[in-house]
Amino acid sequence: MLLEALEWCLTPCPWASRRDGFLAAQIAIRHRAIRCRKAWRPHLESCKKFTIQSIGPGPSDGSALILGSGHLRDFDLPFLRRRFRKIVLADAVHPLEIQILARFSKGKIQLATEDLAIPSPQIQRLAKQSAWAISCCLLSQLPLAPNSPGAAETCSAHLALLRSSQSAILITDTAKRTMGSVDWHSLIENHPLPTADETWTWPIAPPGEAGKDGEERLVAAAVLN
Repeated sequence: MLLEALEWCLTPCPWASRRDGFLAAQIAIRHRAIRCRKAWRPHLESCKKFTIQSIGPGPSDGSALILGSGHLRDFDLPFLRRRFRKIVLADAVHPLEIQILARFSKGKIQLATEDLAIPSPQIQRLAKQSAWAISCCLLSQLPLAPNSPGAAETCSAHLALLRSSQSAILITDTAKRTMGSVDWHSLIENHPLPTADETWTWPIAPPGEAGKDGEERLVAAAVLN
């Protein structure tokens, strides 16, 4: 708790992101990822592999827009740096280590600080200019944001944002269940999603992390456009 409080104080970010809990959530994700690193490893590797295979090696050209970039745990940053001339990381809060990384990237990595529940004109412009827009483990969280206009509208706007780019990747958790259960409960109610190219299970909270039984998520990955 002491380390989390220190990080909360030291991370530069807009006051609204502190007030609305975005910074606290970002810090909590970091510490959960450390505690659950063994359980999360297959999921993170699946995210990286799907992105690499979907984009392909290609020449170093164009730009990539990463929506909900967070700590970049689910991205292969060396691959992205080789593949694109510019990488824009968009999130409500950028962790301190990501801010440092961008500062010393000689302009190759740029930060856009945005509440992605409501796509701003800047984000819409960046998406249209991007060779690839990538949303990873973000969609199910957007309707929970304080400024979300509602689940259906928020999901529709996010998918439209992705489709406005030249090419796009959507990776999202779509359902949850208690470990050992056979019944999935949807995280994105009453909203059609693109047909998944791949699916896998993510043990987001092993037993003891958030209750004695633990929780897992069903993740779907798709290439759009």
